[in-house]
Amino acid sequence: MEKFGMSFGGGPSRKELLEVTESQKKQLVQYQTRFKDVVRAYKSLLKEKEALEASLKVLTVTQDVDLNATGGPDLLEDGCSQHSEDSVETAASVDAASDTAHEEELSEPGQKSSSSEVDAEEAEQPQAPPTSNVEADRRVAQLKSQLSTLTASLATVTQEKSRMEASFQADKRQLKQEVEELQEQLVVMAKQQESELQSLQQQLAEGRARIITQQHEREQEQGDHAQQLRELQRLLQQERDLRQDAELRLQDAKAELLASLQAADRGAESEVQLSQVREERNQLRRRLKAVEEEQKKPDPLVEELQQELQELKNSFQQQIHMETKKGSEAEERARERAQATELRVASLEQRISELSELLGSCEKARQRDQQVAQRLRDRILQLDTENKTLAIAASSRSGCDLSLDESQLDVSVLKEKMQMVKRLLVLATQKNPDQNIQDLADSEPGSEKGPALVYQQELQQLREEFERYKLRAQVVLKNKNAKDGCQAKELEEVRDQLAELREKYINLRIQSDEAEAQHRQQMEERQQQMVAQQHAHRQELERV
Repeated sequence: MEKFGMSFGGGPSRKELLEVTESQKKQLVQYQTRFKDVVRAYKSLLKEKEALEASLKVLTVTQDVDLNATGGPDLLEDGCSQHSEDSVETAASVDAASDTAHEEELSEPGQKSSSSEVDAEEAEQPQAPPTSNVEADRRVAQLKSQLSTLTASLATVTQEKSRMEASFQADKRQLKQEVEELQEQLVVMAKQQESELQSLQQQLAEGRARIITQQHEREQEQGDHAQQLRELQRLLQQERDLRQDAELRLQDAKAELLASLQAADRGAESEVQLSQVREERNQLRRRLKAVEEEQKKPDPLVEELQQELQELKNSFQQQIHMETKKGSEAEERARERAQATELRVASLEQRISELSELLGSCEKARQRDQQVAQRLRDRILQLDTENKTLAIAASSRSGCDLSLDESQLDVSVLKEKMQMVKRLLVLATQKNPDQNIQDLADSEPGSEKGPALVYQQELQQLREEFERYKLRAQVVLKNKNAKDGCQAKELEEVRDQLAELREKYINLRIQSDEAEAQHRQQMEERQQQMVAQQHAHRQELERV
């Protein structure tokens, strides 16, 4: 904007100040010339006034002499009338001289003629004879002198008129020349404004071209980024499960959000450029307004400039509308992607809830195992009570049958004891709806295999998931050098997520190990209890 002679500070520039000083200098020169003309006219008026006063004085002196010489009323009346006529003519000449001012040279002959007339009259006064002929001659001479004085005054006035007309013609030619110069300056300024307007249009075209090239570059960058993302998706497609799918979609959403942010940045840049163009437009308006104030009349070129500025304003408003529309569309896409990410997060939370349900089922299985163990303990207590009753019965029968033979004791007693034990076992099975001891012992290991298999499968899945995340982290680390700051940020987020998943994996593995150890311990305890019960039953059978 420096070539336009304008500054962004808001105050007048150096060029404008120089123009103001030049215009003030021209005005001072004009005022000086006008003042000189006024002084010259005043001097000429003074000289003309002196000449007219001298002629008037001569006329009054001659009339007074005539009146004194004749002494008659007729001559007095004639002198008064002549004096009145002379005074009227003198007043008319004075008015004409006051109207035709600005002369100095032509007043001098009037003064000389008036002085010569006064001398002639003074010379004639002492030489006047008392006769009437001499009086008539003197009167004729006086009239001739008055006529010559009036003729000189008329010549003076005519010369003043001609001089004023000449000065008027000179002023007219000068004003015409000044008007032509001003018209030439106006044409030059119009050409300068047209050249400035062309340069401004060229700058606007260059700005638009830069904006278009930047948009193409951004589109190419977006295409490259989209291609990179597709390549990453293709590489990770083979090893992806439900969680990896959610993570990749989240990455897509982040990439699209980044694209929307870039679009917003482009909108901000375009707004900055638009503000600059608006500032230039405002400066042009100010300059056009100043030119209009100087010219004080409408100019079609200025109207065309205003129309072009209005068109530029409309085009920039349309561009702003388009940019805002693009920004709103980008925000809408970002909002949709955010909703998609929320849905993916909800699916992940659902998966976590499923895992928690799985852990709850494991906990329920553990509780069932505890219940089975409690039932086994109750069964052991019941068997202990039965063993005690059998021992009491055996001791009572052995006390009653001491008198029997050893052969009868060996055959009959053993049969009776076996039948009694069988009846007790039948009664015990009727009281307890569970299976018998042998079936329970055979079925317990099989029933406990289900939770162990579930734990093993979950552990295997967690190991596979850990391996997949490990491979994924390796791929991300390999592509670290090819990514920019935003992708580094995403890599950091992936690392954080990997650390969280690793912690979850460690916690789940610890819980699985604890559950497996607890299950093994319970199984060992149950097996020990079963072995102890079987051993006790064998001992009881041997005793019986």
